[in-house]
Amino acid sequence: MVAGGNFGCAKGIDMSKHENKAKFGLRNSTLNRRQFIKLAGASAVSVGAMSWSRAPIFAAQPARKRIVIHGERQVTSLGYHNRRETEHVSMVDAGLVTQNPVTLERVPVLAEELPSIKKGTWKIDTQKKTMITVYKLRPNLKWHDGKPYTSKDFEFGWQIAKHPEFPMPDRLVPEMISKIETPDDRTIVIHWNDLYNEAYAIQYTHVRAFPRHLLLDAFSAGDMKAFANLPFWNKNFVGAGAFRVVEWDGGSRMELEAFNDFALGRPKIDRMTFKTVEDTNTNLAAVLAGEVDFCMRSTISFDGAVILREQWEKQGKGKVLTSPASWTWLNLSRDNALYSDVRVRRALLHAIDRDAMAQNIFKGERIVSHIPLSRVRKSYKTALATASIYKYDAERAKKLLAEAGWKPGSDGVMANGKGERLEFEFRCTAERRDHEQAQAIIADYWKRIGVRTNIKNMPNRLLNSAENRSRWPGAFIGSHNVTVEEWQERFHTKNIPAAENKYSLENVSGWNDPKKDAILDELNSIITPARSEQLQVEYCKMFSEALPHLPLFFSPEVLVVKKGLTGITPRQESGGQNSSSWNTHQWDKT
Repeated sequence: MVAGGNFGCAKGIDMSKHENKAKFGLRNSTLNRRQFIKLAGASAVSVGAMSWSRAPIFAAQPARKRIVIHGERQVTSLGYHNRRETEHVSMVDAGLVTQNPVTLERVPVLAEELPSIKKGTWKIDTQKKTMITVYKLRPNLKWHDGKPYTSKDFEFGWQIAKHPEFPMPDRLVPEMISKIETPDDRTIVIHWNDLYNEAYAIQYTHVRAFPRHLLLDAFSAGDMKAFANLPFWNKNFVGAGAFRVVEWDGGSRMELEAFNDFALGRPKIDRMTFKTVEDTNTNLAAVLAGEVDFCMRSTISFDGAVILREQWEKQGKGKVLTSPASWTWLNLSRDNALYSDVRVRRALLHAIDRDAMAQNIFKGERIVSHIPLSRVRKSYKTALATASIYKYDAERAKKLLAEAGWKPGSDGVMANGKGERLEFEFRCTAERRDHEQAQAIIADYWKRIGVRTNIKNMPNRLLNSAENRSRWPGAFIGSHNVTVEEWQERFHTKNIPAAENKYSLENVSGWNDPKKDAILDELNSIITPARSEQLQVEYCKMFSEALPHLPLFFSPEVLVVKKGLTGITPRQESGGQNSSSWNTHQWDKT
């Protein structure tokens, strides 16, 4: 795969040069900037006392370095499954390899080095379509409980991932592995049943080790439901990352201590408190009050970032970092026959003035997206030039709806010959300010062409509940990464969420097309950079014609870093392979 170009505050590189993813239930209020600053200043003490009380340990050991981090996603698991978050996981666990989110370069962590064709540790048989990769673990690796971390633990982690009854969201890599051999405690020999271009850089999102001495008996019992719900996966988690879990408060708060025996050296920070705070105004108040050292993605809204730049960063209190790491899209339910005609989807996209929306809401810092490809990728310009572009054209939208059999009813709402109306539920994540703003604007644009929506927003914890996960009856605004390496799990037909997979898979659009699947399969095989770029262009062209999602805009990720905290890097692209906490062992507080 290839990355290139320069955008935002991160510099891209050409990857072809390397061989080598409610506890606080406050609602957002509609305050203007001056009102909010006044409120924040007046209530900083009370807000801090309410939501960020300090534990006695902070006062007891003032010489130790401690930081407070805010995130917006409550999690239930630090493993492969359930509600998980890459930032949490990368703090407490580690894989053989990680990825630098700025350069997109693969970096060995628990492995001594990346497998190499030149060194004979990556062998490819193109005729049989099989491979062997050999990873050598660093010496003297340990789990957080002090027990040795061995190659057998990695083999065990693969056995968990490929178990058909374990709720693994993405089995692409586990199922491409036919066998793992462990000739000694430090050597992992992986046999592949297909060609896979990421085989030299297995990250914790693909396959990772788990401690056999703690989990083997429960796994061998065969009850995967019970196994998947063990307290090990959260409050009793034992990993091999830079920090270890010492307290777990239902996924809304984690207390983490530096792991002295981390593979890359003991972290410079001694203790981290990670809190889940969904409300962006609450997070903004915490920053202004000096109660938080680092606000991760989505914890601060775009409007909040503007306030902080004017009232906080200019005073030298810290930095507000932004990068267009992901994109925001609108999906029309795969289960609703009203949207099965592509003319309806095209009409609804034509009806939205996305340029005006971006300018109005985001003051030009976010740009309209037309394809699911990052602007830092080398193929982006060519892909954009060949894609279908749906410019704002309300009359074209009405014409397409008419061609699809929709006409205005007596109340102005479009109806078809069956008496069905273009009226449906419209969801987004509650308290996600940018999505709520976009939703209101889009609903108004659609109303002008005879489409009526009923707003029903939910917080993340409800959207991810068993009854709502990965599905909605009408329209939904969501966001995710546009990382090429993760297109397979986002869009392959085999990854469509369904009852039999507990709606845990990620092709929420339901896009089902064999030609598209063939492109995704080839992208994951061993191909030249030029062929990869060609396939990316072909894929984006197909996407723009089929519109499984209606692309809205690239989403800048906002990171807020208090003065004195160093080592934070904004991500070039989002996704499980890219984490802002990839290098927590290098963070420092001065």
